Amino acid sequence: MTSQHKLEAAVNYIKEYCVKKVIDVEVESASVYTMNIETINPDVIVLIRPNNIKLDVPVISGLAFVTQLGRDATCDKIIASLKL
Repeated sequence: MTSQHKLEAAVNYIKEYCVKKVIDVEVESASVYTMNIETINPDVIVLIRPNNIKLDVPVISGLAFVTQLGRDATCDKIIASLKL
C-alpha cells in the first residue's frame, strides 16, 4: 500500500467514524511538511508517520491507521482534541 493510499484510508476512516458519532467535521489530507498551517488553521493534525514536528496544534499519532489496530481509540482522541 502506498503512502497516498494509507493517507486516503485514514481520511475515509476518520470521516466515517465521525459520521457514526454524528459529529460534523471536515477532514483534509495534506503533507504537514508542505502545507501552510496558518492558512488552513486545523484544530488537530493526525500524522501517519513518526512525529518530527513542533506545532501549536494538537498532533495525534495516526499509526493506528497504518497498522489497523486501535483506529477507534485514535478517532476518539481526535474528537477529544476538536474545538466543538
